[in-house]
Amino acid sequence: MSSDLETLANQNPNDPKLFNLLSENEKEILLKWIDDNFSPIQSFLTSKTSYGLKQTFDRTHFYVCNGVFKGAMLEAGYKVKNTDDINWIFNISKKSPYFSLK
Repeated sequence: MSSDLETLANQNPNDPKLFNLLSENEKEILLKWIDDNFSPIQSFLTSKTSYGLKQTFDRTHFYVCNGVFKGAMLEAGYKVKNTDDINWIFNISKKSPYFSLK
């Protein structure tokens, strides 16, 4: 993580604008992972939040804070049920490839 990103993440790790501070390569990796693992639907999947989803990415790629992940999901075109929540719920299908990961 860059020092600017690290400083801002320490101040507010839930700010989705933090996504914009990733390197272009990091953005590409994260957005590809989202594209490969999730499928959008109209309704919201309340059993998974941004924090839980980002933990899987952390384990398989590199650490991102909750805000970075939330910003990436917005960039990928996903909708948020309630932006006032700290951990966001997105319009992700239960049939997404993510749910077959072990």
